Amino acid sequence: MSATSIPALDRARAWYAGLAPREQRTVLWGAVGGGALVLLLLLLQFRAAVDRAERRVEQKLADAAYVRSVLPELQSVPVPQGGGTSLVIVVDRTTRDSGLAMHLRGSEPAGQAALRVRFEGAPFDATVAWLLRVQREYGLVVQQASFERTATPGVVNAVVTLNRT
Repeated sequence: MSATSIPALDRARAWYAGLAPREQRTVLWGAVGGGALVLLLLLLQFRAAVDRAERRVEQKLADAAYVRSVLPELQSVPVPQGGGTSLVIVVDRTTRDSGLAMHLRGSEPAGQAALRVRFEGAPFDATVAWLLRVQREYGLVVQQASFERTATPGVVNAVVTLNRT
């Protein structure tokens, strides 16, 4: 045995050499077929991963197109004048009216004339409708928003920073 040989490989070669020529051909074709099968399975897994990534990209593009399509409508909403009501009171009142009060997990000041609001397990559509309402009725602007999907479709955890213009 040489210094560069591997004992298991040497045993496999000895076993193969001990086979009849017909058995050697059968083992060789089996190894080629097995290798081809493993390669095929790897390619199928890779293709499935690529398909999933393509679907995610398509969904994100569709979401971006939707946001672009409603942007002019959102920008055309007139900003109300005044608005001396406290941001905390506005958030409390409007989340109750919108059915989001049970999902409101807290609010804290986020700078001058800004409030960070946290929702857990809130319906996405109701949250977006609430954001539109506070913009339209109270002139609040979303300074920053973070939405995290949950295991339940259409339900999100959200952190939104509202700013008075």
